[in-house]
Amino acid sequence: MRGAALVALVALGCAAPAARAAAPIWHLAQPDPPAGAPFKVPLGPPGDLVFWSRNRGLLGVEGNAVVPRGIYSWDGRTWHELATVCGSSGDTMRIAFAGPDEFWTVSEPSQPRVGSGTALCHFVNGQVVGSFSTAPEAPDPYHTMDAAACNGPDDCWFGGYGAQDPTGDRVGAFHLHWDGHSLTTVYAPQGRGVSALAFHGGTFFETTFDGRAPEDTSDPVALAAPETKPALIHRISGGRFSNDPWTPPALAGAPADGADMLALGADATDLWAVGGGAASGPDAPDGDVVPRPPLAARLVGDAFASVPVDGTAFGPTDRFVSVSPAPGSTQAWVAVQRFADRRSTNAKATVALLGADGHATVTRLPVSGAGRGAAARIAFTDPNDGWLVTTAGWLFHYTDGTEPDRDTDPSYQGTITFRPNEAQAQATPDAPPPDDSQLFAPPPPPVQPTAPPATTKRLSAAVKNVRSRLRGLTLVVSFKVVRKAKIGLTAKRHGRVVAQAKPRSMKPGNRSISLRLNRQRWPTALSFQITEPGQSNGGGGGTGVITTQWVGPHAR
Repeated sequence: MRGAALVALVALGCAAPAARAAAPIWHLAQPDPPAGAPFKVPLGPPGDLVFWSRNRGLLGVEGNAVVPRGIYSWDGRTWHELATVCGSSGDTMRIAFAGPDEFWTVSEPSQPRVGSGTALCHFVNGQVVGSFSTAPEAPDPYHTMDAAACNGPDDCWFGGYGAQDPTGDRVGAFHLHWDGHSLTTVYAPQGRGVSALAFHGGTFFETTFDGRAPEDTSDPVALAAPETKPALIHRISGGRFSNDPWTPPALAGAPADGADMLALGADATDLWAVGGGAASGPDAPDGDVVPRPPLAARLVGDAFASVPVDGTAFGPTDRFVSVSPAPGSTQAWVAVQRFADRRSTNAKATVALLGADGHATVTRLPVSGAGRGAAARIAFTDPNDGWLVTTAGWLFHYTDGTEPDRDTDPSYQGTITFRPNEAQAQATPDAPPPDDSQLFAPPPPPVQPTAPPATTKRLSAAVKNVRSRLRGLTLVVSFKVVRKAKIGLTAKRHGRVVAQAKPRSMKPGNRSISLRLNRQRWPTALSFQITEPGQSNGGGGGTGVITTQWVGPHAR
């Protein structure tokens, strides 16, 4: 639960009866299968799981071969597909309520633009009223985001990876801020990648990875101010960023840069921050994690206090990846994930009820039978009502059997299939537009003769017939060169360069470029760099972008 949703639980939540039917337990509560599927199926890697009230929740899913990518909604009785647009990969798809009938998603752009986590969708009253992204070559482009939180409809923050603008003048963790009328790009002073955002007690809080992006161990982190110890919790107040004084407790044998903070959980009275061993930053091993017990901190008054987590209850590579305060208590529910199981579809899920004293009551789900994926996201709206979604997209419900009234709000009943054109400037208007009809304008002055306008002939693309094939870990991209040009090729994963072939001169004809890839940094997009002698960008030069959807055992 995030932002303004916290305050509204009492107003919109449905009060449970005084007498409980039974002790609450976890059980599998998967949505009905899609049309034509005979059995219930996983929904694919989850993006976010948030609730406005006990009978109003949203779940973003990456989808799979059976389930389309998009958003599901909970009405107190059933889950149903709310939107087939504005989704993204599970790594970056995030949701933030801005009001009872208003929310935002961090998504992927609409075609032909590409890039998970590089777009936003604004939902109001059951429709997408704004869809925002930028072209890669824009003067102030969006970068990858994976966190979102709102304090009402006119104050939302979205955060993501460490980046810089095209001029190199602004460097830091990329953010967008919505003020109710427009979006503004902001680069936080410290360049550690943002892992989560939450609004609590009049302030926005964010947690960060040690590195500039999740599992990024190579790229340097740009820090505007040096840090004695890694500051992994920030505050945003009045548009200004500040490092919270809390830092991860030192651990014998663990490096100083040995922790990632991965999640925030807030309700009207409590705020928790959790994480574990670092998989990013200079001291994290490539493709692995710094071994240490999971981390937790709780806001007490105006300062975070470390929770002394009982290390005997967890393994050295277990991390807390999601947290939700247990309403009405000083405890919190956490999703526990062994690093090696972070993408598993058949591991047993582990959840724990964690006390402020560090005591943990651990549960493995399902209690019997095969695993259905590691724990990914957890959310509670009531001491006896909560949800868990696994890395495979299976849902577990913690309940005592009592049911709230069904949510019948029209905004959450249908399936949304349309999003606006992102190539046009968009905003949610709160007043009629200015009168530009010129009905009462004076007559225009006489037209003076002018020279005929110059004409421009636009050349066809310099590269066509692009094809690709994979030979082991070598990607071979073949194409036809129409005119002599210098041509290079760059492979990116969620906006970050993972392989590159420098531009070289090529004559017309069939040509190819090979790139050596890394399994742990598999690309999501390819782009040509094309320079033609005597041509400006408008004449056929510049950069053309192609998108490759990878399938098979190495897909990411």
